[in-house]
Amino acid sequence: MEEIILTKDNKAQVLQKALEILEAGGTIIYPTETSYGLGCDFYNQTAAAKIYKIKGRGKKPLSVIVPDIIAASTLVEFSDQSRRLALENWPGALTLVLPFKYKQINHHIDSHLALRISSHPIADALANSFAKPIVATSANISDNPDSYKPEDIKKQFKDAKFKPDLFINAGELPERATSTIIKFVGDKGEILRQGDIKIKL
Repeated sequence: MEEIILTKDNKAQVLQKALEILEAGGTIIYPTETSYGLGCDFYNQTAAAKIYKIKGRGKKPLSVIVPDIIAASTLVEFSDQSRRLALENWPGALTLVLPFKYKQINHHIDSHLALRISSHPIADALANSFAKPIVATSANISDNPDSYKPEDIKKQFKDAKFKPDLFINAGELPERATSTIIKFVGDKGEILRQGDIKIKL
């Protein structure tokens, strides 16, 4: 696993390196507004398979980050209420699980897609520069806690059989709660996880 330490002077170089790896079908660990995330090109089936191997878990649906609500609208169907929540809370730690327009993508195993717009400047810059959905799952091996400290990430993956290709070390992240997750079927919403953003339906 290659590590690159993010500084105030090398943001452009770090983004370029991460984008090259994403385009090549690689996997990256990157900072988000909650904890460190593990990502790849969502459309790349081989890359998505690597994510499952790295995490050592069965095939649960992968969530993604997107650059803006226009990009989100090309992927999922918004109801009136889900669009209102998106406009009120994005960018931020709200994940909406909405009907997916491209169910034929054969490695995505759900009729819905979980997505959000990240408020972290690096995750946001990646999403805007890559111009495709980026997988956003927690950067840990299955059943381990979310990662906020670089040393925890390096320790966890040191002896792992499958490792991410790049770790963007942005230092220690504030220990925030996970994102709130709300699933919509039609205009009926269900809170699957109450996280950093408190929402009542």
